[in-house]
Amino acid sequence: MPLLEIAVTSLEDAQNAVIGGAHSIELSQDLSVGGVTPPMKLARIVRDALLKTRLYVLLRSHAHGFVYDRQEAEQVLAQIEILKEIGVDGIVFGALDEYGDLDVELMKTIAQAAAPLPVTLHRALDVCRSPEPALTEMVGVVQRVLTAGPAPTAWEGRAVVRRWIEQYGAHYRFVSAGSLRLDQLMTLIPLLRADEYHFGSAARSDGVVSADKVSWLLNNIQRFGEL
Repeated sequence: MPLLEIAVTSLEDAQNAVIGGAHSIELSQDLSVGGVTPPMKLARIVRDALLKTRLYVLLRSHAHGFVYDRQEAEQVLAQIEILKEIGVDGIVFGALDEYGDLDVELMKTIAQAAAPLPVTLHRALDVCRSPEPALTEMVGVVQRVLTAGPAPTAWEGRAVVRRWIEQYGAHYRFVSAGSLRLDQLMTLIPLLRADEYHFGSAARSDGVVSADKVSWLLNNIQRFGEL
């Protein structure tokens, strides 16, 4: 059965996601720009409050793309050490080089530093010049891929993501993400057969994660996953 992940930016969000039945949460801040690194203090508060829930933390130093200089990369490495001490279940990270290709060397450095925590390659993949060669190079480096395909939304990228799942599904857990809408699920989920589905705004009411919406999403991704 497919799993449900909810994007959260506060303890209240996280608690509501868990009440609604989410299997995992991804913690960040400022979802309006696609999310950036949350305060380490918040990660600790969420971890301490929700010990049994899978917690992934986004590491993204800034909102202007996915290219990181040496100082920013060192900051990410320092944050990884803090998150390992906090006891999170994984990190979410992606980096491009100055040419727009996936920064394979930095990805390997981050994955090595994070071990034994799994690394999720996020949507930096979707905007890189050559995503399929990047997926090949990340085999054995990252464990999860959160993606909409080479498109702004999961709906627009669905055909490509389906092909990626068929080609690389033995190597990664694929997490479908990218402005997923409730009215698309009945068609999208049986097509993709992704391992997990990640929701942001669709799980919210008045800007806060709604336990009722999370519960609805859980019931429906599992129902449509059986089609």
